[in-house]
Amino acid sequence: MILKRGEPGAKVREIQGQLEQLGYNIGRLGMPFDQNLETIIKAFQEEMELPIDGVIGEATVLKIKQAIAAIKSSNPIQSEPSPSPNELGDFINGNWQQWQVISAKKLNARSGPGFNYNIDTSFPTGTVLIPHPEYRYPIKFDQVGKPWLVVSYQGGAFFVRANQRFIEPVV
Repeated sequence: MILKRGEPGAKVREIQGQLEQLGYNIGRLGMPFDQNLETIIKAFQEEMELPIDGVIGEATVLKIKQAIAAIKSSNPIQSEPSPSPNELGDFINGNWQQWQVISAKKLNARSGPGFNYNIDTSFPTGTVLIPHPEYRYPIKFDQVGKPWLVVSYQGGAFFVRANQRFIEPVV
C-alpha cells in the first residue's frame, strides 16, 4: 500500500485515526490526504527514523501499527477526577464522558480546531455533548495554542472551544 497527498478513502481515514491515537492533531477524520497529513507523516517518519518522504508506504504503516500496539499494552486508563480548568479557564484534559454547554448564547461548533474553521452548527445552552469516540485525545489545539474539544453530533465530529465560559464537565 502506498498513499500520498490528494488521495481520499477508507485507508486514509484509517491512517488518520491511528495517528490521532498516537497524539497527532489530525483535525477532522475522513478528509482526503492533504498537506497537513503529509506534514504529520513526515514528523512521524522522522521520529521513527524512517526515510522522510511524506508518503505512507509499508515501512511507515508497520511503524504506526507497532506504535499503536505499544500504547495498547501500556498502563490501563485509571479513574480520574473531573477535569479542572487552568488559570485561563481552558480545559486541557478532555477525557470525560459528558460536557454541558453553559454559554449564555449558542455555542458554535466548527469543522476544525480554531476560529478560522467554518461554523457547522451551534449548540444551545444546556446541550449535553460527548467526546467523539474515534478520537483518543479529544482535546486539539489551534494555531495559537487554544484547546478545542472534539464532540460527536449526529455521527459527525465537531470542534467546540474547551473553556469554562462555554462548557463544563457533567459530574
